[in-house]
Amino acid sequence: MAGANTYLTPPGTQGFAPHYDDIEAFVLQLEGKKHWRVYSPRTSSEALPQFSSANLTQAELEKLLGRLLGEAAPSRPADGPRGGP
Repeated sequence: MAGANTYLTPPGTQGFAPHYDDIEAFVLQLEGKKHWRVYSPRTSSEALPQFSSANLTQAELEKLLGRLLGEAAPSRPADGPRGGP
């Protein structure tokens, strides 16, 4: 199955609270730039989740070791792995 979503996030704002998805996401930035941070799953059941998570709190994020996935820009697509917040 494949699908497509479009999101608009004005400069200086955040589109969504940190969360993980139950899908693999290929990000194509059309304008501007955005930093993406990916975290390791908290549990093995989050590695390939069946459902998206609720919003993660700052306290939950501080317990995770994150790495910068990269900066999505018009000429630089990014991949958001399934289960990665």
